Amino acid sequence: MKKLIAAASLCVASFSVQAAIIVPEYDVDAGQKIAETVCAACHGLNGVSIVPAQPNLGGQNVKYLYKQLVNFKAGYRKNGVMQSQVANLSQQDLANVAGYYSSQAPWGVGYGNPATNQEATKLFLGGDKSRGVIGCAGCHGPDAAGNPWAAFPKLGGQHAQYIATQLKLFRAAGRADDIDSDDQKRVNDAAKEGEMGMMQTVASKLSDRDIRILSDYVSAIH
Repeated sequence: MKKLIAAASLCVASFSVQAAIIVPEYDVDAGQKIAETVCAACHGLNGVSIVPAQPNLGGQNVKYLYKQLVNFKAGYRKNGVMQSQVANLSQQDLANVAGYYSSQAPWGVGYGNPATNQEATKLFLGGDKSRGVIGCAGCHGPDAAGNPWAAFPKLGGQHAQYIATQLKLFRAAGRADDIDSDDQKRVNDAAKEGEMGMMQTVASKLSDRDIRILSDYVSAIH
């Protein structure tokens, strides 16, 4: 029997990047079938990726997952591989996949760097006022578990390489860096296209060292 899960407070959605992303009713079994053929090679059938450049998805909050898939489909979030993978999927398919991966057991944790743990803890929890850096915990929680209602993702235990890449993409967008391709920027944190999103704003203040130590730290939080 198929598992139909109704997200009562998360109803209709549109592919418009401007619209609020709200998850419709989804079918976990149908999502598993799509994951088996489309997603598992990179993200694992259970949502645990063996490739550090690819994110773990198991147990991630459904609203965040659905929003990202919709954004890839609309081209608002740029990634050639992901955009080609979702090109032939319907809005219902995206909801089913998001629902399936969110229903899986959460991924485990990686290994932090003891040498930078204290410095990274301070930056993650409280930021650095002297440089205008905002702490990550305000949105993602002190244990990096995220905020499912606000669609802020769980970060704890995520691959450090993936986290670092995303922070650099947000930073490039936040600084309006002169780079060759829009694929090197991530702008889909903004409520409206052309506006500065929270992650772009925060990441614009981060140095390469900040990104490295934060990524290592986040990968070990649980």
